[in-house]
Amino acid sequence: MKLLKLIHTIKYLKFVQLSYRLHYLFIKPKTKRTVFNIQLRDVSQVWRNIGTKPISMLSPTQFVFLNYVGQLNKAEDWNTNQQEKLWLYNLHYFDDLNAQQAEMRQTWHYELINRWIAENPYAAGNAWEPYPNSLRIVNWVKWALQGNAFNEIQLQSLMLQAEHLSKTVEWHILANHLFTNAKALIFAGLFFNNSEAKKWLNLGLKIYKQEINEQVLADGANFELTPMYHAIFLEDLLDIYQLMQCYAQHDLIDLEYLKHKIQAMLVWLQHLSHPDGEIAFFNDAAFAIAANHQQLIDYAQALGISVVKHSQKNDSHLKDSGYIAVYREDAKLLIDVAAVGPNYQPGHAHADSLSFEMSLFGQRVFVNSGISQYGMDAERHRQRSTCAHNTVTVDDINSSEIWAGFRVARRAFTQLHELQINRLQQIDLIHASHNGYINQGQKVRHFRQWELDINKVLKITDFLEGDFNTAKAYFYLHPNVTVELCNKKHMTLKVNGHNIEIAFSDDAHVALNNTTWHPEFGKVIKNQCICVEFSNNKLETVISWRDK
Repeated sequence: MKLLKLIHTIKYLKFVQLSYRLHYLFIKPKTKRTVFNIQLRDVSQVWRNIGTKPISMLSPTQFVFLNYVGQLNKAEDWNTNQQEKLWLYNLHYFDDLNAQQAEMRQTWHYELINRWIAENPYAAGNAWEPYPNSLRIVNWVKWALQGNAFNEIQLQSLMLQAEHLSKTVEWHILANHLFTNAKALIFAGLFFNNSEAKKWLNLGLKIYKQEINEQVLADGANFELTPMYHAIFLEDLLDIYQLMQCYAQHDLIDLEYLKHKIQAMLVWLQHLSHPDGEIAFFNDAAFAIAANHQQLIDYAQALGISVVKHSQKNDSHLKDSGYIAVYREDAKLLIDVAAVGPNYQPGHAHADSLSFEMSLFGQRVFVNSGISQYGMDAERHRQRSTCAHNTVTVDDINSSEIWAGFRVARRAFTQLHELQINRLQQIDLIHASHNGYINQGQKVRHFRQWELDINKVLKITDFLEGDFNTAKAYFYLHPNVTVELCNKKHMTLKVNGHNIEIAFSDDAHVALNNTTWHPEFGKVIKNQCICVEFSNNKLETVISWRDK
């Protein structure tokens, strides 16, 4: 079975991913230890730290990442097996150098840099893996561009890190990892001014120009189709834009084109954010990892980039990414008719086809489950599964075959059948389907229709074409939503003093289950889920809301 999953995963990979997996399996690139000729490029203006990162360094030896506090008391703690891999990665990022109120911890930062150099021998441990190496290079350069002076030893280390990165670019992974590598090479390539730096800069720019077209879709979405990674990528673009200002490099890249991409990505992120200003939970998405929409707007405006906000009265079909945002006076509805993407790197994809989220009266009501961890365990699998999202499972099978933490084998392909727009230019009917269960041998296709009318009513109709035993529709409720169970087919939800009614088909079996919501890494919050089991091929769900 595992071999079959592997085959169905590998067939989507690009040749470069396969070739470099073999390359790095047999060849461990290393740089000949040497003393580099250090020359720095003149700076036109200092780096403006638009501090969106939270404070993570609590003392010279105490750090908080992913809502977990840990210690750095001895050299072995950089790679201890007592911490999760992602926590250790964060330790090596050095985000705190550019976090909120970073200037107050300047002495700590200087000492931490020296510790890192002394306690992380070349090409050993987490420190030198290309992704944390990339983020650390960028953070060190930003720190220096704010007027913090590196000594000779620190500059030699930074050059060694950049040279090593240039030989370990993540061609085997691609996607956000590759772009992060490129960004770091651009930062190091402009910071230094010697022959090595020129090579890094050329390689970074080559990847950047290729990937910005690949990874930013025509509707402004990042192609990984997760609002969190979209925001991370957007901040990367803003950082590159600012770097060009710092060095007065207006010819290296097309700044107008970059500005256009930034503006489009800001609009997309606005659509995929709730009225509370934070992102929706489609695919891998959580709070407190990336900057939110308003923070990114503030950053863009500080760089002189004009921002046009989308009118909250205008619905939007984001055709290229596959999301639909519907706005009403008291409601915002976000619908997922997206594919699993990108095909060759769906590591952050969930089996969430035809799921939705909804806010009413400014409060999230229906929420997908979010993520609290990475890794390979059962909880990571559950959070990626279909039953953790506001959609339908058939015979307890996931709509896409997620496995091994970051892999997808046989997957759902969605189809939008109808998008109806009324005389007010509002979207009032969406009809879509996916073939995920067919692809896994179940011979049943899931159709879902969302229909809104002017009377503050949303009708969701699920239809299963084909043979199956049982199906379950899930409706996860935000923790702030309280439930009054009226009868077996009807519930009243209360939010912010308002009543929301939800009713189901007469032949459905309805249960209210205690479950958990995961808005941040390392955070588990109790909430409730309405689970509706049906054996006929059709389920109707009617959600209505009214003023106080």
